[in-house]
Amino acid sequence: MKEIYVLNRNLERIGIIDDYTSLIWADRYSEIGDCELYTYVSAELLNILRKNNYLIREDDDMICRIETIEINTDVENGNYLTVTGYDCKKILNQRIIWGQSNAEGNVESHIRDIVYKSLINPDLPERAVRNADGRRNFLLGEKAGFTEITTGQASYRQIGERIQEYCKLYGWGYKVTADNGNFYFSLYKGTDRSDSVIFSNDFENLISTRYSEDSGNMGNVALVAGEGNGSERSRNVSGYAESLDRYEIYVDARDISRTITWNELIKMYPDGHIQADEFVRLFYVMNIIDIQIVDENQLERLRSDYPDGRIITKDGTKYYQAYNVIIADLENDSPAENDSVILRDVVYSVYLLNRGYDKLSEYGTVVEFEGSIEPDSTFVYKQDYFLGDLVTVENEYGISRKARIVEVVETNDENGCNIEPKFEYIEVN
Repeated sequence: MKEIYVLNRNLERIGIIDDYTSLIWADRYSEIGDCELYTYVSAELLNILRKNNYLIREDDDMICRIETIEINTDVENGNYLTVTGYDCKKILNQRIIWGQSNAEGNVESHIRDIVYKSLINPDLPERAVRNADGRRNFLLGEKAGFTEITTGQASYRQIGERIQEYCKLYGWGYKVTADNGNFYFSLYKGTDRSDSVIFSNDFENLISTRYSEDSGNMGNVALVAGEGNGSERSRNVSGYAESLDRYEIYVDARDISRTITWNELIKMYPDGHIQADEFVRLFYVMNIIDIQIVDENQLERLRSDYPDGRIITKDGTKYYQAYNVIIADLENDSPAENDSVILRDVVYSVYLLNRGYDKLSEYGTVVEFEGSIEPDSTFVYKQDYFLGDLVTVENEYGISRKARIVEVVETNDENGCNIEPKFEYIEVN
C-alpha cells in the first residue's frame, strides 16, 4: 500500500500510515480534489488524524486538509475510522475578492495579484494565511508564463471560483502544493500527447464514453448594462447574429464601476499624462493606447472615434492602436494614490463587452464527450500521460476528439491499486 504522511498545521510530518483498509485519492485538474482514508481505529491514529492536519503522498502534488472524522464501532466487525480531506486548493475559496479588482493585461499576472493581495500580503493582516506559530506561509509558486490577456472587473467573488473560470476558459490547471513548511500556489497546463496517447475500442483501453449535443440553452448576443439608472445606464452589445439565428440575453453588469483609484489607473496605464482643457477640466491622456479588439462592431466604433488609429497584433491578439486618447477624468492635477478617477467610455465599454462575452460563453450548442479509460493496459499514468494532458479518444462509432485528463481517482485497498483516469471534452459554440 502507498504510504500516507500526516502533517500538522505547521506542515511538519508527525506520522506515517502504511496499513489501512482503503484509500481513495481523487486529484482534479481545474477543480478541487479530495481523499478518503478508511482504517482501524487506534489511539495513535486518533492522536494524529485531527481536523485541519494534512495528508500527503510523496508521489503526488496534492495535499489534503482533514475536514471530516468519523468513528464507527461494531462488536463483530471491529471499530473503523473514516477520514475525509479536501485538496488545499479549497483554501482559495476561503477568501473573496475584497472589493473591486481591475484586470487589464496578462491573465496569469492578474490571478497571481489577486492571490497575493488576498492570502499572502493583504491590507487586512487577518486575511493572511498563517501557520500555527503565526508565520505567513502561503506563497506564489513559479510562474507558468501564460500570455493570455483580459480586460474587466470582478468584485466580491470567491477567489477559487474565479480561478476555476479562468482555468476552464483557457485549458489551464491550478494547484496548491506544500514544501518546507509553506504552501505554494501556481497555474500549469497539461502537455498535448494526443498524437502518441490514444484510447479507443480498437486498443481495448477504453472503458466507457458518453457523447452528447445539446442546443437547448442558446445565446449569442448580449445586451450588457453597466452603471447608471434607467435610460442613463451605460450599455454595450457583445456578439452578433441575425434573424432566427439570433438569441439575445441580458447581462446586468452594474457591479462594473467607472470609478477606480489613481493607483489602479497608472498601474494599468503607466504611460499617460495629465492634461487640462480651456475650462480647466483635468484628464488622463494616453499618447498611444492599445485597445483589445473584441468584435467587429467595437472595431468600427473605434475607427469612427479615432480615424488615425491602426490595427496591430501582439502575442497573437489584435488591438486597435489609437493616439491622444482621453481615458479618465481627474479631480485634481496631483492625485493621491487612493483618489478616485472616472473611466471614459473607451476603456469602460471594453469592460462591458468582455463581461458580455464571459456570460455568452455559458450559452450555445454544448458538445460533451467524456468517460473513463483503462489505466495501465496500453499507457501508464505518470509515465506516458499525466493529469491535465491532452490525449486522443475515439468511441466505437468513430467519434474522435482530443480530450483532456481532468481527474484521476486512485483506490488502494486489499485488492491492490486501481487507477481510474477520466477525460473530458467540452465545446460551446
